[in-house]
Amino acid sequence: MTVPKEAREAMGGKSQVRLSAETTDKSIAERRRYALEGKLRQQVLEALGKQRLNRYESHYQRAVRALHLQKSVYHYTYDNDIGDVVLRPMSDPPETIDQADSAIRNLEEVALKLKQLELSSSDSAKFVEMYDWFDGPPPAAQQVQDVVEAAVSEIASLFELPGAAPTVGSYLQTYEQILDQRIEQKDIKPKTAKARIKHIKQFTQVAGNLKLADLEASHAYTYAEYLSTKHSNSTIKTRVSDVSTLLEEAVRSGLLKRNPFTGLKLRRYGARGQHYTPLSDELLHHLFSIPKLPEDVRDTWAILVCTGMRLDEVALCRVHQVREQDGIVYFDLQNADVKTRQSQRRIPICETLEPLVERLVSGKGSADRLFNFPIKTDGKSRASERCSYWLDKADLRKQSGDPSARYTNHSLRGTFKDKMRDAEVSAEVHNAILGHDQTSISAIYGRGPSLRTLKTAVDKASHPYLDWIST
Repeated sequence: MTVPKEAREAMGGKSQVRLSAETTDKSIAERRRYALEGKLRQQVLEALGKQRLNRYESHYQRAVRALHLQKSVYHYTYDNDIGDVVLRPMSDPPETIDQADSAIRNLEEVALKLKQLELSSSDSAKFVEMYDWFDGPPPAAQQVQDVVEAAVSEIASLFELPGAAPTVGSYLQTYEQILDQRIEQKDIKPKTAKARIKHIKQFTQVAGNLKLADLEASHAYTYAEYLSTKHSNSTIKTRVSDVSTLLEEAVRSGLLKRNPFTGLKLRRYGARGQHYTPLSDELLHHLFSIPKLPEDVRDTWAILVCTGMRLDEVALCRVHQVREQDGIVYFDLQNADVKTRQSQRRIPICETLEPLVERLVSGKGSADRLFNFPIKTDGKSRASERCSYWLDKADLRKQSGDPSARYTNHSLRGTFKDKMRDAEVSAEVHNAILGHDQTSISAIYGRGPSLRTLKTAVDKASHPYLDWIST
């Protein structure tokens, strides 16, 4: 095969390369020709790739310089011709898969030390070690991590490390494709997939971009320890579980024999989740009487306390989701993008709330949504920030006299559940309204309580603090 002019320098000046078909039979040789041409093209591409690694501006050389690894030896061999050991410094890029694996390990080791230094900023010994290594203040861990990831990607694509021991980071691309397929099948929501990817990347920043085969339970505990300073126990369990889902796929793919993140005991990490405190009618009167309370916040809270819906279920509700059947007006979330499958439900609108919902629908004209809260990139609304601001202004802890109480927008959902209990509505019925999981055996059969039954239930609750709706 003739070597392209732009590749001849990389091929040692050769203008042609050859491979034998290893046969004297012309017809057999002809059949093998295309496979041999593919191998030759691969040789040329590899030579060009290795040449790129030597260039000053390559991702590899940038990473070596950024980490002060130019003279660090990452591979050695014994040369029989000279009778001595030949050392290979990082400034000389890898030429074999073994060398590539060693070079990647060297880059990631220094990047991990910087990350550990950032996580334990009070460790003076680590700081001195890194200060000496970089002959001055060490660079930001995230900046170095970005440079290293680019270099690793460059090396991996060149040697097609199927890889030279796949890492969490290298397998993440495959896992993202699996998540995309699950999104298409509506087996998982886009925002859930996006959160998983974010948490897996965070894990690699904390524990390092480790080889899948080297992962142990201790790395999950390291991640949990890092999260415990800022997050609750439930959040920590969720994020560790998100990493575990990637490992489970690696097991299914045959890259791992077992998932090392199963059977973890994470109970002691992070703060215990504090329950949301429901509101009394007196507190609700105070809440809806806040001076200058915006209408969109007031109306949102009214729907929350009368339906038990989640905040985003209300904030993102579309006009066409307000429907009527047999004289019953209800919110139709049966095909909505909601938290769980149980949350895909119908929520009847109680008699107290009907005039407000009617005004909202009739006043929207050609608008698509009941409310105009901005939507974030993850698909969630900005309602939480806006409503929480006004909730804080109400200072419900002071009003209740309970400084340990936790009042949030979700408290209105709990308030609705308490009102259903007080009205002696069965758990099956109010769980159906709230979209909670029906765990009883009887819940497996049938479609659940009728819309008429649900309507009767919501009408049993009184809402004296919403007298402004009918005025």
